[in-house]
Order: sequence, then C-alpha cells, then structure tokens
Amino acid sequence: MVLVVLAVVAPRATPAQVIDDVEILDWDRPEAWAMKYFNSVSILTGLGPPKAREVWSFELGLELNTIPSLSEEQRRIGFGGAKVEDINRLPALVRPRLTVGLPAGLSFDIAWVPPVELRGVISNLLAVALERPVYAGGPWILGLRLYGQIGEVEGDFTCSESEASHPPGSPENIWGCEEPSADELTLNYLGLAFTGGYRLSKTDFHWGLAANYMDMEFQVNALTYGFIDRTLLLADGWTWSINGGASWRLGRRTSLAVEIFYSPLSVVRPPSTSVANDGLLNLRSMLRFEL
Repeated sequence: MVLVVLAVVAPRATPAQVIDDVEILDWDRPEAWAMKYFNSVSILTGLGPPKAREVWSFELGLELNTIPSLSEEQRRIGFGGAKVEDINRLPALVRPRLTVGLPAGLSFDIAWVPPVELRGVISNLLAVALERPVYAGGPWILGLRLYGQIGEVEGDFTCSESEASHPPGSPENIWGCEEPSADELTLNYLGLAFTGGYRLSKTDFHWGLAANYMDMEFQVNALTYGFIDRTLLLADGWTWSINGGASWRLGRRTSLAVEIFYSPLSVVRPPSTSVANDGLLNLRSMLRFEL
C-alpha cells in the first residue's frame, strides 16, 4: 500500500522500475488459498471404480469439472486479502482423457487441458495416473491410485483488461493498472488415493480418499503506477480430498460417470486472524468410449 501511495505522488519513473521480489506464502494466506482452490479443481480422480482392464485396451473420455463462482469476499486475495481479483473466468474445466490397460492389473490414465485461450485464460495442464485393484470380492472392489500434474495457467488476473481500461487511480482502477497483466500460475501436484467400488444391479458406485501434495507458483507480471511488478509468490503444502459417485452403461462401449468432489481448504482472511475452512465442492462427469 505504501508503494502505491508513493507511486501516485512521485513523478513517473523512466524507464519503469521493476519489483522483483520472491515471497514464500503461509499455507493459509488468501493467495495460497486461491492457488490450492484452482489446483484442486484439476485433481485427477478416477471417475469410476478401480478395475483390471484388458492389457493394451484403450478408453477415450471427455471430462467436465464444474468451477464454482467465487463471491467478492473469496476473490479478495491480492496483497494478503486487500485486492479483489478477477478470477471468475470459466464455469468448468474440460479435458480429454485416455486410459490404457497395462500388465499386472495396472491402468494408465492421462488427461490434458490444451493451451486454448478462453476468456483471457490459457491453460496447459498435463495430468497422469496409475491405478490398480488390490482386492476384489463379490460386488466389492478396492484399489490404489497414484497421480500427478504439471502445468501452467496464464491470464490477466492481477490487472484485468476491464481494470486497465480505466485511468490509474480512478475508483474503477485504484491499484493503478496501466495495461492488462500477463500473470502465470503454476499448478503442480502429486497425490495418492485409496479407491473403491460396489456394483448394484446396473450401477457401479465408486469413491476415493486422497492425500495431495501441491507445489505452486504465481508469477506476477503487471505494470502499475509506472512500476513493473514481477513478484513471485510460492506456496506448497498438503490437502486431502474425498470423492464419490456412480457410473452407468449407455451402450456396449459407452458409459457415463458422475461424482461429487470435496476438499477442505484452510484460509485466514483479514481482518480475522483465525483459520477458517473454505473448501472446494464441485460436480464432475465423464463420458467414456471403449475402443
């Protein structure tokens, strides 16, 4: 805030001065909460019970995960919870998936969000998983799933196009954005899930309980009040999640799976100093086709 005030009253620097700080965030900071919230949206669940597939069999899938709209209070994350960020961009994450049956009862799962621009956001996220049943008896089946993701999301989050269209210092642009920012969010994770399923008539029920380690970065790239902000925010830590749902056969080779995903996420939002839970609850679905 002091920097903003000085930038307003001081003559504009030529050339622009660069702020090139690195900040390691507490796991409960609003900025860290936002990163783990959107990283949780992309957690690669099985969307079905574990099963031993035929070796070198292939399944194509199209996954859709809803992204709940955040309130103004939830979007107040910049500068430790002082600035409302424009992060309600997309209503859902859509990605194609390929599942391959491997020897020893293993299944390899790969999903990719290609770098296509949607509403000012470009995502390039690659997630993979290995899953294997460890117990099968009657209608019950239990398994283990190891998964991970690497990738980035680019967009004008800290200085949106809407903010930058107004004069710096005006009520619509009090943070002094002079042009849309080119920020980059890195969303990496590694997780292990205990999974299970139960067949009842023509419905396959499934569930999972997972621990997730997240390693995330947010690279700011914004021009504000004549300063180029290149602050790098780092956050890493553990979350846990649960998911459960059902799947149905639509034809000989086609099936549909639906599930609910929940992950509790801790946050401290000023002026409060106590930790609160503001978790992700979303709906996920996938249409599968066996080749």
